[in-house]
Amino acid sequence: MLLCHLVEAVISTILPDRAIQIHNASAYDLQMDRGDGFLIGSIILHCTTMPSELLIEKCRGNIRFGFSPIIITIFERVRTMFDLVADAGLNGRIEVWDIQQFLSANVSEHSLFDGTARNTKLAEIIEKYNEIITKAETDPSLRIEFEAK
Repeated sequence: MLLCHLVEAVISTILPDRAIQIHNASAYDLQMDRGDGFLIGSIILHCTTMPSELLIEKCRGNIRFGFSPIIITIFERVRTMFDLVADAGLNGRIEVWDIQQFLSANVSEHSLFDGTARNTKLAEIIEKYNEIITKAETDPSLRIEFEAK
């Protein structure tokens, strides 16, 4: 869930005025009573630390409904996720991203690759993440301490 909170913080920071549907990201997910994604236009971001065939089937349903699924996971699970996508015959239909690359690319791009602005943008994302943690979680130790330099 913390992975999802971090992705939500990134999205909310770089698209502050954009309506983002969180959870039950597609009609398919609603029908299956499952939803752990973010719907942005026709893109569905799914967050997981545990790749599974169930997630692949959810993505297959997303594709059937005209959405483009992207799975964001931790570095150690990227290869597993790629293997599951390939085994399902969905190469080129589902993207798989590492959370560290997702965060780094977004921070760099939205700070226009300026080192000083990069720390400021990262601080904004962490501030948003901490707001989400305060609202959604009961354990304050999940918050991140960061001072932009």
